[in-house]
Amino acid sequence: MNKFTTIIEDQKKELAMMLGEKGVIVRQRESGLVLDSTLAQFVTGIRRCGKSVLCRSALAKAGVDFGYVNFDHPGLSRITPGDLNEIFKALYVVYGDVQYFFFDEIQNVPAWQLWVNTLLRQRKHIVLTGSNSRLLTDDLATHMTGRFIATELLPFSFAEYRMWLKRGEVQTSVDRAQLRRDYDRYFLNGGMPESFPYPDVREYISNLYHSILMRDVLNRHRINDAQRFLDAAYVVMNNVATELSCNRLAGQLGIKNAGTVQTYINYLVEAYLIYTLRMYGSRAYERTRIGKAYAIDPGFISYFSGFSNTNDNFGRRLENIVFLQLYRMQHDTDSEAFYWKDERHEVDFLLRRYNQVWKLIQVSYDISNEKTRKRELSALFAAGAKLKCNDLTLITDHENGEETHDGMKVRIVDVVTWLMESPAEKMPDE
Repeated sequence: MNKFTTIIEDQKKELAMMLGEKGVIVRQRESGLVLDSTLAQFVTGIRRCGKSVLCRSALAKAGVDFGYVNFDHPGLSRITPGDLNEIFKALYVVYGDVQYFFFDEIQNVPAWQLWVNTLLRQRKHIVLTGSNSRLLTDDLATHMTGRFIATELLPFSFAEYRMWLKRGEVQTSVDRAQLRRDYDRYFLNGGMPESFPYPDVREYISNLYHSILMRDVLNRHRINDAQRFLDAAYVVMNNVATELSCNRLAGQLGIKNAGTVQTYINYLVEAYLIYTLRMYGSRAYERTRIGKAYAIDPGFISYFSGFSNTNDNFGRRLENIVFLQLYRMQHDTDSEAFYWKDERHEVDFLLRRYNQVWKLIQVSYDISNEKTRKRELSALFAAGAKLKCNDLTLITDHENGEETHDGMKVRIVDVVTWLMESPAEKMPDE
């Protein structure tokens, strides 16, 4: 018995307990796993968003026997490439001659790509999870081109949260009132599945946030000036749904090189704490010169800004929720999101599909003030005319209706209605 056998035996017992849990929610991305494929199935996303549960659920439904290793185990924290063969031997001792293998948090394994490639050449079926977005770019592009199918998992969407709550279809006024109460809680607490039992998620999010920074950024990248990085991360996380300027942030934080700030932002993206959104433009440099940041989940905004009830805070929260939903639907709609602005106007989201602008979306929490209403609508009408786009939407917290101007129409829709629509309902007419 080698030194890894005991660890894998203990993990097998834990796995058996988890597979016996009731009430696992079927995630919308589970259908992306093709377990009988000869390609590795790779699920990435922020820690604790449900990657392992998704993979376990898919494997259990397939009815296949599989070997399992969670590489986040303390006893595996210092493994070397030479240890991998010993781990594989231990897997056969514990699980027998299985053909399916599930490796959790594979980014902790040095030279994992070469090992997985060897297993794939032996016609093994491999399921992997990872908590670093670079695993989908640098590492895989270099070592596993054409040998994997990637699935990116986010925290629960509002619809998935409703499934967790065991809500049925909305048919009565009582159902609609419950739907709104569910959304109000999701708006503040977000969709990290382990946080659902907590009435106030901020302590949970705080622990998760600092754990990610320590394990996936500071330790991984060996940042010398840890406090300067933490300060930069705080500023970015506390200013979601706003434009980022590396030069301005560098001046604010006393960092001499704006490139250092850009590197810090890249680290936050790699760890799935934020996504960035590019500005749309006709030239490549215009599309990449500036960006906006969005938190991976509404719960992170509550941690950084508290449960503030100011319109600015609620407006940025609402915009963040809309962004996350648009990001989720990009795969189903073959679309790419940007934001747009010119000298006078700004539109929060521009969706491009097959190199054509097919939808413009503005987000405003409350448009009861006539000045606010006029500003948001005029931006949509101006952008629609300039970009020759007729699919215009204004998402609000609670208002519904429509506005027309010079033959163009804006659909005004409350966010709960919009979130509950399927991607197909959001698609343009072909």
